[in-house]
Amino acid sequence: MTRNGARLEAVPPRLLYIHMAALGDAIMASPALRLLKEGLPRWQIEVLARGQAVEYFSGLSCVDRVIRFVDERYVERRRPWRLLQGWTDLRRLFRELRGARYSAVVQWRGQLPDTLMSVVTRARHRVAGVQSIHRRSLFPVERMGFLVTDLVPVTNPHSHMVEAMVAPARYLVGKLGGTVPEISNLPLEYPLQPADHAEAEAFLHAHGISPERPFAMVSLSAKTAVNTWPNDRFAQVADHLQRRHGLAVVLTGIPEHLDREAAVAGTMRTPAIRTVGRLRFGPVCAALARCSLLVSLNTGISHIAAALRIPVVVLSGRDGASISPWRTRHRVVTRNSFYPQRHPHERDWATLVPLISVGDVTGAVDALLGEVVQN
Repeated sequence: MTRNGARLEAVPPRLLYIHMAALGDAIMASPALRLLKEGLPRWQIEVLARGQAVEYFSGLSCVDRVIRFVDERYVERRRPWRLLQGWTDLRRLFRELRGARYSAVVQWRGQLPDTLMSVVTRARHRVAGVQSIHRRSLFPVERMGFLVTDLVPVTNPHSHMVEAMVAPARYLVGKLGGTVPEISNLPLEYPLQPADHAEAEAFLHAHGISPERPFAMVSLSAKTAVNTWPNDRFAQVADHLQRRHGLAVVLTGIPEHLDREAAVAGTMRTPAIRTVGRLRFGPVCAALARCSLLVSLNTGISHIAAALRIPVVVLSGRDGASISPWRTRHRVVTRNSFYPQRHPHERDWATLVPLISVGDVTGAVDALLGEVVQN
């Protein structure tokens, strides 16, 4: 009670979810965050993130606050010492994390930067996932188990990454006495803004696309250089979509690949609608929500399509089934002989996607679109 008799509101306990990965992984983390929010409804759920993931997490209703990591340059695989280059900014972040008085921390992957951030909080409960299905880390958390309070193993190499991310969240909710929601009730989430829908509708209408005219989207870009496919093969697949299935084709990609999009469009024998440099990312995703099929490399947009329940044909190289589109109709096209697990030889990664033929992809397109029509 206060001096005037008014009742003080109890301060909700705070939970920090550490997610230092890219947009595709962020989307796959949405069921874990929804589980935390529903299992611990009184708690404030905060996320430490970087890059495009910051904006994505900020749009989720199950996230109360997002903290931006200091700089992309200071997180690089197998080079954790680069964190020292940003020591001034890191020290400021450390003070913020320590002063926040978190009651619990969840880190879904066991890499060193994530573990350091967890330790700095001095939270009573610090839970980390031990993921044998994830790529190796120089200093994995299982070698530093004394720095966290609970290690949650994900021992099945065939588990999907969504299940791996849910595991430590589920463990913590159970430990704190909350009701653990079923994962079947927790789909991927990708919120779209009304302004993005309006811009996408105007763009599609201007290019002759109406609700009565179905279209497919072909994404040409991926974050990593090892995920590339020749322009002429993309063009042949786009032509196949139009000639065989009567679908208009919308090309998309990252801004840096404007020339690639131009090359694909110039090689096609059928018309293409180009979005690179013409449409922002949000409206591209809103347009994706209307399409009949996405053809994509194994990258973030394939997970956006999964969240929007759009069928996907994925061209996959080094990656296994653990990061395939979650709970949407899809086909994974790969020449990785180690599939469904990841390819263990990093020196071969750049050779895998180019082994995929046009026939491999068009066959997957035909099978998936046939399945969609039947259902």
